[in-house]
Amino acid sequence: MLENNRKIYFLLMITVLASIFNLTTTTSHVEDSSLPEGVEGESLHIEGYDITFIPSDTRFYVGKELSFAVHVIAPDGKLATGIDVQGSVLDFKTRKPIYYAAISEVQKGVYAFSWKPSFAGRYFSKFLLRLDDQDSLTPTFEINVKDKRAEYSIIGSIFIAIASLAFGMYASLSTLFCSKKSKRKNRKNKDDKIIKKFRIAPIIYGIGIGVLALLLGYSVSYFYQSGAERGFIVCGQDGCNLAVHWHTQLAMSVCGKPYHLPLEAGDLENQHTHKENDRLHFHALVKIDESGTELLEPEKLRVGGIFDQLGVRFTSKCFDGYCNNDLCSDGKSGKLKMAVNGIANEQYADYVWKDGDVISIVFAP
Repeated sequence: MLENNRKIYFLLMITVLASIFNLTTTTSHVEDSSLPEGVEGESLHIEGYDITFIPSDTRFYVGKELSFAVHVIAPDGKLATGIDVQGSVLDFKTRKPIYYAAISEVQKGVYAFSWKPSFAGRYFSKFLLRLDDQDSLTPTFEINVKDKRAEYSIIGSIFIAIASLAFGMYASLSTLFCSKKSKRKNRKNKDDKIIKKFRIAPIIYGIGIGVLALLLGYSVSYFYQSGAERGFIVCGQDGCNLAVHWHTQLAMSVCGKPYHLPLEAGDLENQHTHKENDRLHFHALVKIDESGTELLEPEKLRVGGIFDQLGVRFTSKCFDGYCNNDLCSDGKSGKLKMAVNGIANEQYADYVWKDGDVISIVFAP
């Protein structure tokens, strides 16, 4: 009988924990079917144009390739095709662009660009529609990027808190399930009554561990969801510094053949590579103004910096051993071209890259 009571207690405890876990995951799943947080009134009417925001998903997560599109209808009711459109992502606080991308007309009147966010937080997806030489429209939509690690931290902390409380209660009530032999030892001599002991300490310990788990889970969740990984500002007598951990991807080729940077190359205090092919890292301090909106040492993120360290020539006309009009192996003369996120860029080595940029450097006929 006593053994059965113990088994029933364990089964009830496991059932409660499993139910809470299923409830949490089910709630997350239901939220996936809703509109993106922060995108209210996803359709805009500007100067006679009807513009509808079409995100690739209902929820945006860090590290996931996202697609943002607009469906544009002209004042005459027809689809607006052939428009010159540029896409960008703006920081929510500063309203400054952190990412530019080329726009393609994926369908008639539908213009889209992609972005892979590195950090959680609130942003704006902005489209620049150039109608003619003078007129342009800039429909802007708010988006909210989440970090799954933030959600996992909360779920995990709740699970640990409940488990610690449950085990604390079990330890406090454990004497209620003692053996017959233990019962005989706890009997009073005169009235033959069983003494049932209740210990409060295990419950207090369980509550304490649970509270600590919840606080830790909330702190970790807030760290990831607030986008704190993108860097933090430290100000002193010498001004303000921004501690960052940013990355950009290079895609390079010469005369049709892939060109790669060496692995684990470059000064760790400047731009450098690790074990991923042609992925630049920068995790150091860079001076910034007190408002936190303008880098005062942009040269540290100048794309030519990594090539300077490696002794590779990179100018507006030359890359490594090739310059404009030099012949490739097929006998055709080549030309150097550079693009950032699909947009042609003529800054070449002087371009100051942003986190998440994809930079293409190609020498080809």
